[in-house]
Amino acid sequence: MLERTDAAKYAMTVFHENFNDFDIYIEDTAPGYQKIFASLLNRAMGDNVTIERVFPLGSRNRVIEMASREPIGEIAKRPSVYLVDGDLYLLAGEIQNLPNNVVVLPRYCVENFLIEENALALIMDDEVPAETIEKLRRQFDYHGWLTRAETPLRELFIVFAIAHKLRSGIQTVCRGYSSICADATGEIDQGKVRAICTEITDQLTAQFGPDNVARAHVEIENSINKSKCFVSTYVSAKDFSLPLLIARMRSVTRSKAPNVNLKMRFSRICNTDPLREVVDAINKIVNPPHQEFNT
Repeated sequence: MLERTDAAKYAMTVFHENFNDFDIYIEDTAPGYQKIFASLLNRAMGDNVTIERVFPLGSRNRVIEMASREPIGEIAKRPSVYLVDGDLYLLAGEIQNLPNNVVVLPRYCVENFLIEENALALIMDDEVPAETIEKLRRQFDYHGWLTRAETPLRELFIVFAIAHKLRSGIQTVCRGYSSICADATGEIDQGKVRAICTEITDQLTAQFGPDNVARAHVEIENSINKSKCFVSTYVSAKDFSLPLLIARMRSVTRSKAPNVNLKMRFSRICNTDPLREVVDAINKIVNPPHQEFNT
């Protein structure tokens, strides 16, 4: 199958001008993500805004490149917003100035906005009608899992961020959750985490020297917002936390629903308050100063 060119993907918006109040471009091209983004944004932005479809462009760099070509403000023919993942840049810092029409998600990726204890419980309640939702919550033990997971995931993603900041080229997030998963309940094997951190740190030290690694470590520690949950903010929910939680959910419910279907269900019921920062940033781009969407 031939992949559409950037221009062709970009031109698709003309067919939705009567259904979108403005156009939103994203990175994710995998099946289901257009619905996931549209569902979250429609719910977060309120009844006065209609977003029927968002438009995937591919990589983060490609989205930023397309944003840089877009006229902004009064010369723009139609309001457009370009959403990119927070990614490891949230910890390591951006390496370039971003155009004013780019909105960086304040969490690692869109999946980070799906994770919520109540949404998990509601989905489990649908999957197991014979059990009470209270019993399913206890069996899942979300807060217990989060408490056990936070330290190893924090250690892991700080090391990933150091490798990213130093532009080492070392494999990090793409290792995926299976590289640290202990069992079918989604628990984390701390020995596997330590082994990965040691392996990466040794490579970084050999490549850049201990002083540069230590300096990057301090800078990343200082970039962490202590008022935010580290796991929900800085850990990739696409590759780590959400797959671990879905594995845990399956161990309780025996659900066989595909992951993408579960993500779409999350997008329809999760709390959208954490998207307030994204909504405010979008409003600044698409609305004149005297008019704002009712959010």
